Amino acid sequence: MLEWRAITRDTLSRILQLKVAPNQQHLVAPNAVTVAEAAYEQPGAYVWGMWDGTDAVGLIAMIDPREYQHLEPGDDPGGAYIWRLMIAANLQGNGYGRAAIELCLAQARTWGLPRLATSVVDSPDSNIGFYEKLGFIRTGAFVDDEIVLSRAV
Repeated sequence: MLEWRAITRDTLSRILQLKVAPNQQHLVAPNAVTVAEAAYEQPGAYVWGMWDGTDAVGLIAMIDPREYQHLEPGDDPGGAYIWRLMIAANLQGNGYGRAAIELCLAQARTWGLPRLATSVVDSPDSNIGFYEKLGFIRTGAFVDDEIVLSRAV
């Protein structure tokens, strides 16, 4: 069963070892970059390691827009934002991505937010289909040249 946990000194190296496939590297930043950037995106940015029992499977980063001080024009102040979602290459296709979205939806509800948003790289091989199958719709907005999607929680 997938769960997320705070990244600690003891778990950091296992999370940093996880990689996407070489042909996906342009779609998501390496975990080391996300962990490093999170330190400068405070308050309101949260990063967790994703685990299936004792196995590290990925990383999730979210932003609570009510706490976050760096909202830009066009950002949704009522939508919890999936900043990064990464599942290790050898573990993709096992339902971890869907389970991660369920955890994100639960977190948005915990935060009392009505929507969950994310953005994807605008490229033919993006993972936009994954999100659309899970009920996300394109908002028409772009952030950092990425397509913004949103759905009700």
